[in-house]
Amino acid sequence: MQNIKLVIEYDGTAFSGWQVQPGKRTVQGVLEQKLSAMLGERIALTGSGRTDAGVHAAGQVANFRTGRVLPLAAYTLGLNGELPGDVAVRSAEPVPEGFHARFDARARLYRYSIVTERSPLRERYAWRMTHRIDHAVLRDLAARIVGKRDLRALACARAETDNFTVDVRQSEWKIEPGRYTYLIKADRFLRNLVRILVGTMVDMARGGIDPAGFDAILASKDRTRAGKTAPPQGLCLMEVSY
Repeated sequence: MQNIKLVIEYDGTAFSGWQVQPGKRTVQGVLEQKLSAMLGERIALTGSGRTDAGVHAAGQVANFRTGRVLPLAAYTLGLNGELPGDVAVRSAEPVPEGFHARFDARARLYRYSIVTERSPLRERYAWRMTHRIDHAVLRDLAARIVGKRDLRALACARAETDNFTVDVRQSEWKIEPGRYTYLIKADRFLRNLVRILVGTMVDMARGGIDPAGFDAILASKDRTRAGKTAPPQGLCLMEVSY
């Protein structure tokens, strides 16, 4: 029995997220269907984590076990020839039997993109806004989130966990003409954490919420005190570290 690790890229626009859902088109579902047909056995993929509907990935990681031994090119060149155009396998490699794409992950890096000018191409993968944004506020808030803390106030109300502690190792905004890019790296992510965090920072940088209240929002552990959830198309899972 082989354990195979895949690195996967996808455009999440037409997917109902990563995880298999009855009657819906998902990344996991499409990949499992094609792998099962290629290998002649039922394949179950384990992903490093879920991405929601409309969210993209440049470096999602998944693993599966198979009783067949095929050249690794079968999982890249061969499988990519069967997959739809919005998902691709970037690499494949055998890993130890005990490797688990989710539980062995040590950190994940997400990118959120905002564009401030009309761009039909970039808007597919970014949140377009026309409001004035205070760059200094964005940078200050991003720096404050670094460290290990309870981020319950920035989690979806339907978060399926009792542990809201996250160790944020990188949090920074890169400001360029017409584009803002937020990078965040952490040991784990709560459901909708990045989108709620981005929405909150933007609301504060636009003057909708007093930036001085950011620490109080985190301390409150109350989702209703944070800002709105940023739209999904700006979010991309960039890489997973092991």
